[in-house]
Formats: sequence, C-alpha cells, structure tokens
Amino acid sequence: MTGAPTQRPALSLSVRLIAGAMVWLVLMLAVGGGVLAVAFRDTVEREYGHRLDAMLRGLIAAMETAPDGTVKLARPLGDPRFGQVYSGWYWQITPPTGRTLRSRSLWDGVIETVAGGPALHLRRAKGPNGEDLLIAERDLRLPGTDGVTHVLIAGGLNEIREGVRRFDLMLIAALGLLGAGLAVAILIQVRFGLRPLRAMTADLDAVRNGERARLAERYPQEVAPLAKAMNSVLDKDAELIERARTHVGNLAHALKTPLTVLSAEVESGQDKTVMLDQVRTMRRLIEHHLGRASAVAGAERVLGLGVPVRETAERIAAVLGRVFAERALSIDIDVPTDTVFRGHREDLEEILGNLMENACKWAARRVRVSARQSASGFELTVSDDGPGMAPQQAAEASRRGRRLDTRSPGWGLGLSIVSDLVEVNGGDIAFSRADIGGLAVHVRLPNRT
Repeated sequence: MTGAPTQRPALSLSVRLIAGAMVWLVLMLAVGGGVLAVAFRDTVEREYGHRLDAMLRGLIAAMETAPDGTVKLARPLGDPRFGQVYSGWYWQITPPTGRTLRSRSLWDGVIETVAGGPALHLRRAKGPNGEDLLIAERDLRLPGTDGVTHVLIAGGLNEIREGVRRFDLMLIAALGLLGAGLAVAILIQVRFGLRPLRAMTADLDAVRNGERARLAERYPQEVAPLAKAMNSVLDKDAELIERARTHVGNLAHALKTPLTVLSAEVESGQDKTVMLDQVRTMRRLIEHHLGRASAVAGAERVLGLGVPVRETAERIAAVLGRVFAERALSIDIDVPTDTVFRGHREDLEEILGNLMENACKWAARRVRVSARQSASGFELTVSDDGPGMAPQQAAEASRRGRRLDTRSPGWGLGLSIVSDLVEVNGGDIAFSRADIGGLAVHVRLPNRT
C-alpha cells in the first residue's frame, strides 16, 4: 500500500502578490507606452501635414498666369531644399495646358498626380529616389486659364521618422525607469503590508513554545479579527484544559478514600464484602465524574436542532477534491437532504472528515458516502475501492475500545479519533468489505434529544 502523493508547497503570499503586481505593471507600462508612441507619431504626422499645407498655400500665392494663358512661378520658394536634387522636398504644378512646372529637386522626375478636388488632400507615395513622401495637393482654377491646375508639395518622411525614433527611445528609457521605481515600491509595500502576518507568526510560535498564552492585539484592523478569533480559540482551549484538570483532580480526590480502604482490606485479607463495596464505589465515582465531564463538553448543544449531513459531506468532498486533485478521485454523496445529526457540528465534521480523508488516501478511483435516517438515528457508511482490510483486521478494529492507530498499522490516528467520537456520541463503528471493492466503514449514531 502507498500513501497519498506528495503535495507541492504552495507559493507564499508575498510571492503571489509581487508576481501579480509585476505582471500587471509590465502589462500597463507596455500598453501605456504603445498608446503614447502611437499618439506621438500621429501628432507629428498631423503637424507635418499642416506644415506642408502652409507651404502649398505659399506656392499657390507665388503662381501667376501669363497673357498667353500659361502658368508660371513669379518668385521662388524660400526653402533651399527645393533646389537640391532629390532632397526629399518637391513641388509640382500641372496646368491644364502647357508644360508641367516642378522644383529643381525633382530633376527630371515627375510625381504622379491624383485628382482630389479643391480641398486639401494628404497622401503617401514614393518619391523619384524611392523615398517615402507625404504629399499635400489640391486642384484649383486660375484666372485666365481653361481647366484645372493641380498643385502639390511633397516632403520626405525620414525627417519625422528620425524624430519619432528618438522619442521612442526616450519613452522606453523613461518607462523603464518608472517601472523599476514602481517595482521597488511594490516590493517595499508588500514587505511592509505583510509585516502584521509575520508578527502574528512570531506570536503563534511564542504561544506554541509556552512563552505567552495569547496573541497580542496590536494588529491592523484587517488582521485584528483573525487575532481575536485565534485568541478566542486559545481561551476556549485553556478553559477546556482547566476543566479537564479540575475533573481529574476531583476524580483523584474522590478515589483516594476508596483506594485507602481497599488497600487496607487487601492487606488484611479478611472482608471481601468491603472490598467489593469499595470497587462499586470507585466505579460509581468514575462514571459520575466522566458524566460531569461529558455534560460540560456538551453544554453548548442546541436541543431540537440537527446538523445537515449531506451539506457537511459535500463541503468536505469539495475540500478533499482539491487536496487529491492529482488523482482525479470520484467522491459520490448518496445522502438524503433531510438526514441530520443530533449533536455537535464539530463532531460530525470530525467523523466525516477523517473517514472521507482515509478513504481518499487508499481509494483507487472511487469514494462513496451514504447515509440513511431512521427513527432512532442514522447510519453512515464511507466506502472506497482500495485494498481494504483483511477479515481479522476488521474484526479486531471493530472491537470496542481498540486503538486503531496502534493495533491496525497504516490506518492512522484518524480512525481512532472517529472511534472515540462515535463512542462519546453513543454510537458504534464497524468495518466490512465494500461492494465497490475496498473498505466500508459503518457508523451508527443515535438521535440526541
């Protein structure tokens, strides 16, 4: 037989917080940087278009019509780049008749025109030297001419692309510095924010080592309820331990006199009637004090109410499904919704939890939980399709008062705890071969009124 598979340790809370914040930070910086880069490029190109439009208006203002109807340029444009061959800056005038006027920078090249109407039209095209151009153009009717004159001015995009590239590099550097600063801030914030949990861990270690009885109550308001709840548990445990000590002391004190008398009679060996009477007294005292202890333990019981068995089983099955997720176990719950346990909710959770966990440990594929209600109580059965118990093991384990953790190796303390709880609640426990192939544990619990 083999035990449950080893579970990987879960990632620490700080690692999860830092990793999640870092992923979100990188994502937001990338998206924000992309948006800024696109917006800057669009703005630069729009301003570049406005610049070309202004130059086109200057070109139109410099045009005039000769008496013979030809179009000429009255004065040159001021930008010297229009005189440099293939400089990337060009102008071109295409009249309805006559030759096409163009800047010296075009040399013998021609930019293909596109009819666009009187409104300004911006487009991209290839220049005479293969460079990328942004072209501003429009159609107009000049006085003294018949037809439409097409004018355009083109500027190379390399100029603005260099500016965009520099901006992108500066943006990457700035976002990198910002990201590094925010990453450091995240690390500091997470470490600072988790300090109360580390303090609580230290306090719990102190409680476990007996250095203090309770947790300190100096935590932030988000953690303070947890500390308060844990202190309540510690106080309750201390109260129960003190009650147990009291009952043990009372029992010891009560047994002192009968033991003295019994010891004397054994030494004298004369009156067996007295010896038997003292034995009965001792038995009565033991039952009395155990009954008082049980009454104290059950003081919080709410009479007339029951704990729903199906709901509890489904909740435990969901937890065990995650614990044993790697084995893909099937946990079937066959419990009517009206089946209830008359007792402490904690007792039922302990019984079901230990039995279902033990079944999951040894099951091959299936675990089944079934329960049936009756007038006197209900019977609970937890089965698995694992290796099960040998008949002699089952018979030995079913004997009342047997410690399953010591006499049935491999079955753990859990079944022993279940046996004790079942006995305390007035029930009994039995073991048999399950109809699905493995071990079936039967628990019969009476109704408590």
